[in-house]
Amino acid sequence: MSDDKREAVNIGINLSGQLITAALAMIAVIGTFGVFILDKRDVSFWYYLIFGGALFAFVASIYFGGKGIDKARKDGFAGTWDILNTKTHFNRQAACCFIGIFLFILSVFSGTEKPDDLQKEISKVKDAVTRLQLNDSLNKQKVSSLEKRIDSLEKKPSQFIPCFPVKKNYCKRPMMPTTNGRPVSRKQPNG
Repeated sequence: MSDDKREAVNIGINLSGQLITAALAMIAVIGTFGVFILDKRDVSFWYYLIFGGALFAFVASIYFGGKGIDKARKDGFAGTWDILNTKTHFNRQAACCFIGIFLFILSVFSGTEKPDDLQKEISKVKDAVTRLQLNDSLNKQKVSSLEKRIDSLEKKPSQFIPCFPVKKNYCKRPMMPTTNGRPVSRKQPNG
């Protein structure tokens, strides 16, 4: 009869050891997915909370499994092979493991997808095109305004006679007809 009890406790210990192995594997998976999710998704405070909760649940599962195994070892050394002595620890271990899996699944689906680099570049190019179109429109308006001013100046009679620099502070004006009809050259200071 004592051998049957010992075998029953050993089954619980083996199951606990397997859950510890699974929890350690899930911690590695959580770390891998955590890096991937942070790279590919925009996450909020809730992601970190859920992610931390999953990690904590797996660590707690390992802790409770270790406590259960330690309790079984001590009871076995004393010769009392009772499955009920370790049941609380092993139940907590299993519950923490399931909670960790549930929280991990929630964390995978949290956050929104980040736009990839190509989308970012397309967005930047669209913004640049919009800015260039606006600048082009403003430049067209400026050119149109300048053309109108030039046209208005061409229609007005010249209010000055051009002066061509000859020496420092002097310019030579083109030959101007005098009252008797002969062209005369005049030198005047630059003004």
